[in-house]
Amino acid sequence: MKKVIALTLAVSMAAALAACGQSAPTESAPAAVSSATSAAAASSQPATAAATAVSGSTDGRTPVTLFRADDGNGAVEALIKGFEASQDKYSVNWVVASNDTDQVRDQLNTAFLAGSGEYDLVCIDTVWAGDMAAAGYLEPLDSYMMSAGRKVSDYNKGSLQSGTYSAKTYGLPLFPDFGVLYFRKDIVSQEDADKLIGGNYSWDDLITMSEKYMGQGGTTSGLNFQANQYEGLICNANEWTANFTDVQNGLSEMKKAVDSKATPEDILVYQEDQSATGFLNGETVFSRNWPYVWGKLNDESVVKKDQVDVAPLPGGSCIGGWLIGMNANSKNKEGAWALLDYITSLDGQVIFSSTGGYVPGFNEALNNPDVLKANELLSKPGFKKALENTIARPSSDDYNKLSDALQISIHKYLSGESDLDTCVSEVNKLLGK
Repeated sequence: MKKVIALTLAVSMAAALAACGQSAPTESAPAAVSSATSAAAASSQPATAAATAVSGSTDGRTPVTLFRADDGNGAVEALIKGFEASQDKYSVNWVVASNDTDQVRDQLNTAFLAGSGEYDLVCIDTVWAGDMAAAGYLEPLDSYMMSAGRKVSDYNKGSLQSGTYSAKTYGLPLFPDFGVLYFRKDIVSQEDADKLIGGNYSWDDLITMSEKYMGQGGTTSGLNFQANQYEGLICNANEWTANFTDVQNGLSEMKKAVDSKATPEDILVYQEDQSATGFLNGETVFSRNWPYVWGKLNDESVVKKDQVDVAPLPGGSCIGGWLIGMNANSKNKEGAWALLDYITSLDGQVIFSSTGGYVPGFNEALNNPDVLKANELLSKPGFKKALENTIARPSSDDYNKLSDALQISIHKYLSGESDLDTCVSEVNKLLGK
């Protein structure tokens, strides 16, 4: 019954997504903001503002152009102010990108295809790095890192892996986003909670716990996660298969969870919103999702923060978030590296993370008091444990094509349309194994 319901809902959801997937309002060209005008001017301009031409140097400084959306929290402004105060050679022109990720990618690809050096530094989604590096759009950073004394161990592991293509580094972490397991600590025993927080459990253990605790505390299911046919399925499969190193056992466990009485009947159409809603409304004991859900545990949610804790995932936490890369056509690579290095250094990451509440991608910043104060999740042992084992999605020169093919194969297996051997064979072939 679960499969039939899920497949029926999947068709309905696919139709709805096709109808509304491009419904975001059309945004005009982004604005270029000169830091010399003042940080306040940057924050007052919406990301939809018309482009403003900014050229030349300010007070004798050489401008470096940064392409990044405005999250509205003052973090970029604080970062620019800190960089300009740290040296007297470069100023920053901030090109405020759209908040629509697809538009950002389209705009960047258009500029790159034209051979434009307009943007010296670009903020990119973690899954774009392989495509853009393979196309020759991004500058390899390894020699810059070596000259600056930067080590691989300085950065979040999964984020750095996401910025790596063909054994070269093309992006450094601005901030990581990653999967975690939320659980009801008011329902789960202390013994099991300790196992979860310490990461001393398997997927099979989680399924067993989900079946054990479901129904307690007013819950109706034990576990939810993202199993619909979309990019979130790849993130989840990445975790279940331990970064696709154990495809057969991982997918078998994932199918066991889908078929379990502990997961919702329509688990095969679950995305982040459905998972979050189920957990916030007190419907489930365990929920795999992203850190943003913590902020939704508030006066409006049925479940409160004092009822919840966070744990790492058995196969690692799939990485998301954003990287900073250097345009291969930049005419000011020395200045571009100076800014990029500052943004991803201890000083820059403390400023950016403490102002915006982000998780730092530079490991040393994780214990900074201001950073800890700005993000209460960083004080949770299970959350910090998850940070120790972040994993990147597969690297590819055409990630969208790879992801689409993986989604189809894995979802067909989870829904019972294909068997395990067929799915494993297809997945391994797609990954070049």
